[in-house]
Amino acid sequence: MDEQVPIERAFFREAEDGTTVFFPWGLAHRGYRLTDEGAKEKASRAASYLLGSVIGIGTWTAYELQPIFESEGADLAETLNALAAPGAVLLLALVSYGLWISRFVEQFPDSDLKVSREERLREASDAIEPRKVALIGVITCGLSALLIWIQPQTWWLGLLGLALGMGALFWSSLLKRAGSDPLA
Repeated sequence: MDEQVPIERAFFREAEDGTTVFFPWGLAHRGYRLTDEGAKEKASRAASYLLGSVIGIGTWTAYELQPIFESEGADLAETLNALAAPGAVLLLALVSYGLWISRFVEQFPDSDLKVSREERLREASDAIEPRKVALIGVITCGLSALLIWIQPQTWWLGLLGLALGMGALFWSSLLKRAGSDPLA
């Protein structure tokens, strides 16, 4: 697994004996030894469907929220109403994935392979430059502050944006340390 696609880096590793280990809940959790290539394809397809669902539902959510952002008097109740259907579908997608994947992995033995936090951070640092994440954080914080200034009635959205921007700044510092620390 030298040159892996991102979905494989996020959910799969190769054990020392050459078997593929699948981490259905991400690399920070327990992995399962897949016995054949067909099982890996099924697991990869399930993870792809999950990620595709999340991206699609995120797009739908943005579409639902656009009229609220464009209106003058957007309030929290309108926003929650717009989020209800996409939130319910997201919950359904997560529960469906959880139920299916739980049944799927029960046929495979647990793996003792662990992926350390440092290794995960180092890989993330290799995948995206920490400076870009920091730039996204600064822009998000700036736009959120501008939103609060221009439309004070949407203070809750501005605070959410500020929190997301600060989170991006935090992750950029973690990624920078992981990428520059040869012992990490």
